[in-house]
Amino acid sequence: MDRLDFQDNWPMPNDFMLELGRITATWGSLENTVNIAIGKLAGYSEIYDYRAAIMLAHANFKQRIEILETLFEQSSREYKQLKNYEPIIKLIKSAQKGRNKFIHNGMSFNPDNGCMEMACFSARGAMKATVNPVTINELKEVTAKNHEAMCKLHSIITGNEIAPLWKRNA
Repeated sequence: MDRLDFQDNWPMPNDFMLELGRITATWGSLENTVNIAIGKLAGYSEIYDYRAAIMLAHANFKQRIEILETLFEQSSREYKQLKNYEPIIKLIKSAQKGRNKFIHNGMSFNPDNGCMEMACFSARGAMKATVNPVTINELKEVTAKNHEAMCKLHSIITGNEIAPLWKRNA
């Protein structure tokens, strides 16, 4: 099918497309881990209990993090290993902010300066529009945060530490 034979570097350079794909993949893993953690802290024994799935199906991510944080706060009274949850919640929120920045704003290649750029708009109280350069390393940092947040959340819930990929076998 001709329409599926995409040109190289379309709609943006391939290296940027690859990193956006990594952000999306690691975000999906983090989001799924948040859902599982909520189910576990709520007392469901199955890895992904249908009752937790039903309750979370239409909750947005911000609501899920609020649920997770409150479950941690309440559960940490009984399970002392859950006491240090606050840095994990902070990391998850930071990962979400980075993910949203790059997934909800348009990027394009500027042939005049040879750089990738992202247009950002805000209309909270006043209209603000900016165009900022984007680097591969910025995208990689978001991917790393997503993955690190997932590992830390898994570790506190299971009690089995999972190191981020870049720290394994090092």
